[in-house]
Amino acid sequence: MVSKNISGINTLFNLVLKEGLTPNQFYLLYCIHNKINSELINLHLETRYLVSNDWLNVNNKLTAKALKILTNTEEHKSNNIEKYNNLFPKKKLPSGKFARTNLNNLEAAFKWFFENFDYTWDIVLNATALYVDEYEKKNYMYMQTSQYFIRKQMSDKSWGSELANWCTVVESGEDIDDHYFKETVV
Repeated sequence: MVSKNISGINTLFNLVLKEGLTPNQFYLLYCIHNKINSELINLHLETRYLVSNDWLNVNNKLTAKALKILTNTEEHKSNNIEKYNNLFPKKKLPSGKFARTNLNNLEAAFKWFFENFDYTWDIVLNATALYVDEYEKKNYMYMQTSQYFIRKQMSDKSWGSELANWCTVVESGEDIDDHYFKETVV
């Protein structure tokens, strides 16, 4: 359990540093997001940097950029992976495979997903709910498992993501209703 926590901390620090934040700046964003007092940091110095780099607005409110990094951290990841998996039906699909996948497999798939796509957990969960609802209407025929929906190896050995396609639909506000004309020949 300790090594998993250390791995999570390493991932968190790597994410924070990749975004150009110091641990203190991330801590301040975390405190603002969770409405707790920040202690032992130079509040004015860190706030000035966060405002000038679009992490906070002039009213010290979190920007979309800040919310994105906060929702993609380790703390939220395991809860969101479980929420994601629970959106899928608790049954076998017509393909014979279980709709839900082991959480460890999903964690690896989501690691790849967030390295390659720029979506928040809110968009991911909304897109997944939309996908599952759409396939429920079709009795889950041809529906992908929770793991393959995130990441699936294509025939040319590249990786594809149906989830990314659905996230694009959610983000753009596209209508997914099947509109087609049917002609009856008498």
